[in-house]
Amino acid sequence: MSKQENVDVLVIGGGGGAYPGAFRLAGAGYSVVMADPKGVLGGNCLYSGCVPSKTVREMSELISRARKLVGPLDFDFGKIQAHKDEVQEIRFRQHQDEIEESPGVTFYKGTVTLKGPAQAEIATEEGVVEVRARRTIVATGTEVSRAQFPGSEFCITSDDVFSYRPKLTKLPSELVIIGGGYIAFEVATMLGALGTKAHLLIRSDRALRGVDKRLVDSFLSALGGSVDIRFNSPILEVQRAGEGYRALFSEGGQKKELEADYVLEATGRHPVLPRGIEDLGLNLVKGYVQVDEAMQTNVKGVYAAGDVTGRTTYFHAAVRESLVAARNIMSGKPSDYLDVRSIPVSIFTFPPLAYVGITPEVAQGMGMQLLEASYPLKRDVMAQIFEERVGEVRIFVDKSNMRVVGGWVLGEEAPEVINLIALAAQAGLNIRALADFVGQHPVPFEDISYAARTLLRAPA
Repeated sequence: MSKQENVDVLVIGGGGGAYPGAFRLAGAGYSVVMADPKGVLGGNCLYSGCVPSKTVREMSELISRARKLVGPLDFDFGKIQAHKDEVQEIRFRQHQDEIEESPGVTFYKGTVTLKGPAQAEIATEEGVVEVRARRTIVATGTEVSRAQFPGSEFCITSDDVFSYRPKLTKLPSELVIIGGGYIAFEVATMLGALGTKAHLLIRSDRALRGVDKRLVDSFLSALGGSVDIRFNSPILEVQRAGEGYRALFSEGGQKKELEADYVLEATGRHPVLPRGIEDLGLNLVKGYVQVDEAMQTNVKGVYAAGDVTGRTTYFHAAVRESLVAARNIMSGKPSDYLDVRSIPVSIFTFPPLAYVGITPEVAQGMGMQLLEASYPLKRDVMAQIFEERVGEVRIFVDKSNMRVVGGWVLGEEAPEVINLIALAAQAGLNIRALADFVGQHPVPFEDISYAARTLLRAPA
């Protein structure tokens, strides 16, 4: 069966870079065709990323806090994974309802092949759909990268832990993780909080590349040895060892080994591109689709949003990029622009950390002089309640005009607290506005005003 669609916009993908813009366009009267091979909205964030991993993370936090504050507590990791699946199912149904409530969007489960800037084919189970569209948004995301080394086929990835109906349903007693990025540390600490002994093999001398080193050093100190971290320890080989696995690696010029239930590879992600994209003449760098601040590519009528652009790797950023692309399609010219620096980044470890905007390393490269305002979480009420008295709230201010340009939070509720600092940086607020902010007591938001007051030398 062959079918034809003539629409205003073709959206390739079903994640955060795709459906927000598709629904916005449909709401404005545009006809939209959206296609994704998974057949559901939410992208990798919902299928194997943000939502499922944070479900496991929150359950881990509940259990670890109860154990620490109340006493021994038994749990079934399989039930945690089952709850994760239930949350995913709820959101799958929610997104399906959104499609049905948006008659201007036609969604296909299928694989897209581009035939030109305004023409594509969608291979579905029922047959091929030929699409002609005035504009195209590429939002195909990324997927887990797999390094090649002897025994790499024995490794699992984060997809095996967090995907819908995952492979991992029994908590490993010991886990070797290859990598030093945010996924490696999130898995290590959330499973570690439940009782897994986690070992990190990091090939270089730096963890969490791209994050300000001062913040990373504070985070590593706050871990307090809860994770076995081996720097300058590249993986050499993975072998079967009974019912588990043996990881062979180099450390200090010597060959060493660790045995564990599983070896998890967390060495990054790479872009997923629709078929035929290489014939469009798009500017690609390491496979990522290059765009400007208006989310336009170098090919007229073709936009890109989300992880496939390589600008950011977070769902909330993809949503903003999708809306920027939609608004610029509606206006017919660039009228909305992405401010990457105003997008907060959170790493959901134990303890969590988050940052936004211009931090000291960035400021040094810009020649900007910063002033810093901080408040230690050892003085925070909630941190005291949960006995998690590590970390800080730190705000960065442009010395020349006293405007907030960035900040970071390490410790309890960091992914929540960073949002107000991000809003202040995006709006260019003077530090006085945060000092005067009345934060709810007794939650960590009030620490923002406490920190700001220290810079203005007012008592906290």
